[in-house]
Amino acid sequence: MQDTELEPYKQFVLDLEGKKKIEEKIRLCLDFMRNALSQEKTPAFRDFWQAKRTCLDFFKEKMPPRIRTIFWAEYVELSDEIRRLKEVLNEESSFAGEQMDLAIQAIEKDLERKELILKESDPIEVPKVLQINAKMYEVMQSELGLFNTFTGRLNALRKELIQINLRIKQKNRLFETLSKLGDQAFPRRKELVKEISILFSADITLFVEKEIVPPFFERKEEIKALQSFAKVLNLSTPAFTETRQKLSEYWDQIKEKEKEQHKERAEKRGIYKENFEIIDAKIASLKEDPQAEERIDALFKEIKELELGREEVKILKKRLMDVKKPIEEKQQREREEQKKAAGLEQKRQLEAQQQLLDHSLEVLNQAEVFSLDALVEKWEALVKGEKALFAKGIEKTMLESRIDTIADHIQEKKWQNLLEENPEDLSSSLHVLLDERHKAKRKVKESLEAHRKTVGGSALSLEESMLYQELIGEEKLRLDTVETMIEEIEEKLFDLEE
Repeated sequence: MQDTELEPYKQFVLDLEGKKKIEEKIRLCLDFMRNALSQEKTPAFRDFWQAKRTCLDFFKEKMPPRIRTIFWAEYVELSDEIRRLKEVLNEESSFAGEQMDLAIQAIEKDLERKELILKESDPIEVPKVLQINAKMYEVMQSELGLFNTFTGRLNALRKELIQINLRIKQKNRLFETLSKLGDQAFPRRKELVKEISILFSADITLFVEKEIVPPFFERKEEIKALQSFAKVLNLSTPAFTETRQKLSEYWDQIKEKEKEQHKERAEKRGIYKENFEIIDAKIASLKEDPQAEERIDALFKEIKELELGREEVKILKKRLMDVKKPIEEKQQREREEQKKAAGLEQKRQLEAQQQLLDHSLEVLNQAEVFSLDALVEKWEALVKGEKALFAKGIEKTMLESRIDTIADHIQEKKWQNLLEENPEDLSSSLHVLLDERHKAKRKVKESLEAHRKTVGGSALSLEESMLYQELIGEEKLRLDTVETMIEEIEEKLFDLEE
C-alpha cells in the first residue's frame, strides 16, 4: 500500500535528477506540489510535504532575485492552500465522525429496545398446514427480521467507515464499537437462522410423510404455499435446498398419483356408463308408475351405492328431480287445500261456538221464564252442539260453564216442582236430586281449581286473564247456589223422616 502511494514521488525524484538548472528544479517541485493538491478524492499530503521540503532547500541556492520572488510567491500560495485544505478536510472528517457516532448510537438504542420493536412488528402469514407451530414461526422470523436490519446497518456503517478520512485513533474506536455491536447481533442472528431452519425442516419432513389422497389439488396448493413461505423465512442455505428438494419430490409423487387416478377413471368409465344406463331406464319408467314417489327415494339410494362418475350422478339426480318436482308440486297443492279446508272448518267451528255462546247466554237469561221441559230441551240442544265442537280455549270453557249453570236452573226447577207436587215417592226423588247436587258441587270445585291453576301458571293475555277471573266469580256463585240447594234438600229430607 505504501509503495503504491510513493510511486508518484519516486517518479518525481527521478525527474528531478534529470534537471540541471535550479530554476527547472524549483518549477518541477512547484508543479508536483500543485498536482499533489489536485487529487480527485484526497490530496497526497505526504508527497506534498516531501516535495515542499526539497523545494525549500533549492531556495537556498543562488538565482536571479526576480525569479526567486516569483517562485517564492507561488511557494507561499501553495503552502496557504494546503493549510486551508487541511482545515476543510478536518471539518469534514469531524462532521463525518459525528454522523457515524450518531448512527452507531441509534443502533445501540434499537438493540436496547428490541423487545418493544418486536411487539410493534407485524406478524408474518403462516400457511394453514403449519398452524400448529405458527406462533413459533411468527416470533422467530420477527426477531430474525429485526436482527437482519441490525446486521445490514452494521455492515453498511463498516463499509462507510472504511471510506471516511478520519484519524487512525478515532477510526479504530469506531471500528471497535461496531465490532461490539456486531457481537450482539451476528451470533443471535446465526442462532435464530439455525433454530428456524431446524423447525421448518422438521415440519417439511412430517408434511411429506403424509399419505397422498385425493383431492390432489389441495395438497399441491399446500406445497406452493410452503415453497413461498420458505422464501419469506431466513433459512440456512442447506435447509432451504433440502426442504425445496423434499417438496419437489413430494410434488412428483402427487403427479404419479394423479396419473394412476386418471388411469383408474378411464377403466371405470365403462362401468359408469353401464350403471348410468340402468338407472336412466328406471327413471324413464317412473312417469307411468303410480308408486313413483316411493321408487324415487329408492333410486336416490341406489345412485349412492352404485359406481358412478360425478357427472353421471349429477345428470341422474337432475332427471330424478325433474320427475319428483311435479309430484311434490301436487302434494304441495293438496297440503294447501287441506290447510285451506282446515282453516274454513276452524272458522266454521268458531262461528258455531260463538252462536252457541250467544244462544247459551240467551237461554241462561230466560231460564226463569222457560218451563222445566222447555229448559231441558234447550239444555240438551246446547250439550249436543257443544259436543260437536272441536275448538278449545277460553270460549269453550265459558260455554261449558254456562251449560252447567243452565243445568243448575233445571235442578232448581225440579226441586220446586217436587215441593209443589209433593208426590208419594218424594223422599226417593229428593235423594236422587241430592245425589245430583253433590256431583254438581264436586264438578264446580274441580272447575274452580282448574281455573285458578290456569290463571296462576299460564302466560295469559290481559283479556284472557280477565275472562278467567269472570269465570271464577261465576263458578263461586254457582257453588254457593248448589250448596244452598243441598242444605234445603237435606232439611226437607230431615222433616220427612221425622
